[in-house]
Amino acid sequence: MREGRDSLAVAAVAFVVANVLHTLDHLRQGTGGLSPAIFAGGATLSVLAVIAMAMALRHHPRAPSFCAVVGLTGAVGVAASHLAPHWSTLSDPYPDLSVDALSWAVMLAEIAAALVLGIVALRQLAAEPATRTHAG
Repeated sequence: MREGRDSLAVAAVAFVVANVLHTLDHLRQGTGGLSPAIFAGGATLSVLAVIAMAMALRHHPRAPSFCAVVGLTGAVGVAASHLAPHWSTLSDPYPDLSVDALSWAVMLAEIAAALVLGIVALRQLAAEPATRTHAG
């Protein structure tokens, strides 16, 4: 079980790193065209990513559940904001903007890291009942 907890911590750290890089890239691009909703959504995801990382590093019993939700919703949220055509105030569609390859790479890395976090967390959740059954 320790191995699963360690992989969750590694995935959570990787997601925070990708999230910070994406945030820094937004600052590099300039924030003038971003809506307040984009700022709020990005800030919320960043805070949740740091909480998920702290929980995973501390091996909190609810870390897998929290990381699954943050990872999977984070991946969907970033993809909806940057990959989908304009659909709401939360849209910042990269295909419509003049962003460079670095911006694309960083944004896709955050989506990938979020998905990995969610999948690692779900795998750990799926393994927990079997661990509890065999531990007794």
